[in-house]
Amino acid sequence: MKSSINVPIIVKNAEITGPKGSVSVDLILDPGAVFTVISWTVLKVIGYDPATVLGRQEIVTANGVIEVPKLQIESITISDVKAYDVDVVAHDIPELVEIRGLLGLSFLKHFKTVMDYREGYLEIQ
Repeated sequence: MKSSINVPIIVKNAEITGPKGSVSVDLILDPGAVFTVISWTVLKVIGYDPATVLGRQEIVTANGVIEVPKLQIESITISDVKAYDVDVVAHDIPELVEIRGLLGLSFLKHFKTVMDYREGYLEIQ
């Protein structure tokens, strides 16, 4: 019997853009997440205030189901691919030091993607 572990693919230098500019962050690829998750701090830096957003979304965390702000940001760019008007939720993930969120299906649905977890490989077209 083979056993395996899932090692996360870290997407380095994803450019998150809003009305006040952009910031480069590292995100964990999570194709099982419906939404892309961005930290409150990053959203504030690029011009959004999650506390004033009317839209809310329930998400499942390690601590149970919580309700978080849901908004649409201008764009996310990874390498030479860019998605506009990406739905994200605002949530800080304290367990992930240096990681500012998760890259989920709300970004990936804009592209054809090929993932190889064994090789730590992600192709986005």
